[in-house]
Amino acid sequence: MGCKGPLTGYRVLDMTQFEAGTVCTETLAWLGAEVVKVERPEKGEFGRFSQAKPGVDSYGFLVVNMNKKSITCNAKSPEGLQLLKRLLKKSDVVVENMGPGSMDRLGLSYEECKKENPQIIYASLKGFALDSPYRDYPAFDPIATHTGVMVSATGLPDQPVKCGTSVADSGTGVMLAMSIIAALLQREREGIGQRVDIAMQDFMIGLSRSQWESYLEKGEPNHRVCNGMPLEDVAPSDTYPCKPFGQNDYVHIYCSRHPGSKQWDNLCDVIGRPDLKQDICPEMATPRSRYVHKDICDNAIKDWLKDHDKMEAMDILCKADVPAGALLDCADITNDPQYYKRGIMVEIEHPQLGKVKVPGFAPQMSAVSVEYECSPQLGGSNQEIYGGLLEMSEEEMNALKEKKVI
Repeated sequence: MGCKGPLTGYRVLDMTQFEAGTVCTETLAWLGAEVVKVERPEKGEFGRFSQAKPGVDSYGFLVVNMNKKSITCNAKSPEGLQLLKRLLKKSDVVVENMGPGSMDRLGLSYEECKKENPQIIYASLKGFALDSPYRDYPAFDPIATHTGVMVSATGLPDQPVKCGTSVADSGTGVMLAMSIIAALLQREREGIGQRVDIAMQDFMIGLSRSQWESYLEKGEPNHRVCNGMPLEDVAPSDTYPCKPFGQNDYVHIYCSRHPGSKQWDNLCDVIGRPDLKQDICPEMATPRSRYVHKDICDNAIKDWLKDHDKMEAMDILCKADVPAGALLDCADITNDPQYYKRGIMVEIEHPQLGKVKVPGFAPQMSAVSVEYECSPQLGGSNQEIYGGLLEMSEEEMNALKEKKVI
């Protein structure tokens, strides 16, 4: 199990749950690592089953746990702890995103794991940094985006709005995967293991780095500009309604703020309003003056868009060198064949859920072809890992099953 990729031969002990950590280990699995997910006997990880459908894998679990193996282990039992320590000796990486202090209480701190395997890469993902005054605070994605600058720049002028997707969770997971690969490269060169820590708040601060341009220029934080240009008050830079005016029938249009840009004039030609070109209409002469007179600018755009849907608008405008992006939702992406040709979307077969179309691995690598496998069944790899890798007998495994250790 697992694709033949650049990380083939590396084994990852996956102690993650929910989204952030699971995205990290799924990324490593897509690149070929053997990822052994550790789950609670019978119950699985906290995100596997939903209250509405107990015993049936949730779609949320499926999309972040592909290409992995699953073993069951009660890490809180003495026997379970010993099993994990035996697996640590045969692993290259351990990844965890449990609550603050959880791994220490289990007896699986970095120091303890290092005793079992001095070259282990021990990767932890938390809401807040270990040396932060907030280190013991519980955290989920919206906590990280609020405390990591992003939400201060998002929303209406008088109403901050969090992002609708889990930027902190998935983004921090991918960043941790990159850091783990870097640590493995360093181990290849220098023969050393190490601890890798990442906090979602810290990742979001880095992801929001563009906000510092205006702050350093003005000496004060940016004000929220809704769908406008976050770095400066310019126009057009907004998300405009298109026909047939449904929930997601919008297109974002932005004309460059840089001197010499012809994008506004190009837009005027497309929408049939040459009278609004920069050298003809004083109010439209610069990106900033267009912002002051947004009503003129925006009404002209909206009048043209009433006759075009979002895909038509994006196509026409982009071909005229006017940056435009249709507001695409899950249905738009899922039903567009182009994403399957590139592997951005893939179809997998789940034993309970049947055929499921889900996002795949975004990077395109000339020497790597990811072979997608469904998320694992709970404990589906117990025989392979315990019986094969740890060479346990059927009697030993059955005894542990009876005690609900595995």
